[in-house]
Amino acid sequence: MNKRTIRRFAIVAAITLLPVVSASAAVQAAKGDGPDINAQPVGNLKKGGTFVWAINSMPDNFNTSQIDGNVADTNYIMGGLLPSMFVVDASGALVVDTNYATTVKLTSKKPQVVTYGINPRAKWSNGKPLSLADFVGLWKANNGSNPAYEVISTTGYEDIASVKKGTATNSVVVTFKKAYPDWQGLFGGIIPAALTASPSVFNTSWKNAPNVTAGPFKYSSTDNTAQTVTVVRNPAWWGPKPVLDKIVYRAIPPATQLDALANGEVDYIDIGPSSPNFKRASGMSGVKVHVSKAPNYRHMTFGSKTSISRDVSVRQAIMMGIDRSTITRAMIGPIDPTATSMDNHVFVKGLSCYVDNSGIYGKQNLQRADALLDAAGWKGSPRKNAAGTELKIAITIPSGVPTSASEAQLMQAMLKPLGVTLDITVVPIGDFFSKYILPGDYEMTVFSWLGTIFPISSSSSIFRTDGDQNFGKIGTAAIDALFKKANEELDPVKRCALANKADKLIWAVGHSMIMYQRPNVTATDKKLANMGSFGFTSIDYTKIGFQK
Repeated sequence: MNKRTIRRFAIVAAITLLPVVSASAAVQAAKGDGPDINAQPVGNLKKGGTFVWAINSMPDNFNTSQIDGNVADTNYIMGGLLPSMFVVDASGALVVDTNYATTVKLTSKKPQVVTYGINPRAKWSNGKPLSLADFVGLWKANNGSNPAYEVISTTGYEDIASVKKGTATNSVVVTFKKAYPDWQGLFGGIIPAALTASPSVFNTSWKNAPNVTAGPFKYSSTDNTAQTVTVVRNPAWWGPKPVLDKIVYRAIPPATQLDALANGEVDYIDIGPSSPNFKRASGMSGVKVHVSKAPNYRHMTFGSKTSISRDVSVRQAIMMGIDRSTITRAMIGPIDPTATSMDNHVFVKGLSCYVDNSGIYGKQNLQRADALLDAAGWKGSPRKNAAGTELKIAITIPSGVPTSASEAQLMQAMLKPLGVTLDITVVPIGDFFSKYILPGDYEMTVFSWLGTIFPISSSSSIFRTDGDQNFGKIGTAAIDALFKKANEELDPVKRCALANKADKLIWAVGHSMIMYQRPNVTATDKKLANMGSFGFTSIDYTKIGFQK
């Protein structure tokens, strides 16, 4: 089984990164909340064929360890092409991917040592074996020792003291400087050592194509005119033979993806939390809708582009001016009538560590918001400061994403009685992350995080002031210290307490406002098997195919 890599938070454009539990145990999905994928034995499927997968935009970089490559669509493309030590099974449990590792063990706690046994059959597409050099290269690129490497996050890798050859054949020994509970989240999406040879190679050499891979599929071509990326079955693959001959990832504006599915142009789309699209897809002939719970959630986040968005009182007032419950019901009520707003930045609902930390900032309270703005010098309607400047703030959203447009319009209407003008700025979807979000060129925005099963370490990159995914650069030294302590704490109860203490401060500082946990809603050709809504589960690319 080669499945989707376990990664840190990844952004998706409906846009999406994933959170979840403690050190030694993965999230266990509640009964009935597993994947919805039209599971079929491989023997029931046609051999070969082409699967067309709709994505939102073409990759800016195929290196998913590089900040520009950490987008959900790119992670899906590379999921069938790169090695990972662990995958997540249907129960939500972490299991070793034996295609790449014979064993992975915590061999010592003081000091913390993890020993990886590399499958001797695992080879890169250039014929070189998966080796110690690949582990060392990934560690050195991600450990923060050279800031020229534009990485997603240094969390975990910065805590490693050494990566060396073990005594056993094909073994790699990783020794930590200090305790790091989420060690299983490291060395996922391994890339070849040549790609980490220098910052310039790491940052740019896979912008156009992933040159060397090691999965059941391999890169074939990119067609920028047709807006497609094609991968084909890897003839040198040593694991279970994939059912499909090829997968074509086709970039289509989200607003027209349902039409493309209806016309037979694609076989799979991610509907997202769009009630109108959910209703339409449910009534389409030859189409099956899949729904599962997922660590995928929507949020509104602030940037520090202007003095207005840098003002904590303004951020707090805006949050208290917004009715999250109304947004939740409007966006996903028809899909999940029981859905309520989410109240924690670190843990999704259903996890033992989840508690409501939103306090006064998660409840609409126009009177309190009004008082905050008055005290900050923004008075009247429309509100103006002493210099006569009107209180206007822009929310940047991607073109062709109905979810983002609806959320922005709802917030615009909610803030109007407060005397706050919310201007909706629509930018090309292909530029949304690369030109606006990643560089922090925004005041407000909305997108989704598609998390990992290691929420505390993953969240650290988003909420620490020096975090690579803290795009708005909003935070405090106290939040930094709590995440540092949590990421060194082996006791799962104490870790949860520290993370929740940090979350209360995240709400108070107005870093971002969590809105709702997004169900994983997809639509497929009704004959497509072993593909749909995976929730917490990894995708097994070798089993995707069409029923006979």
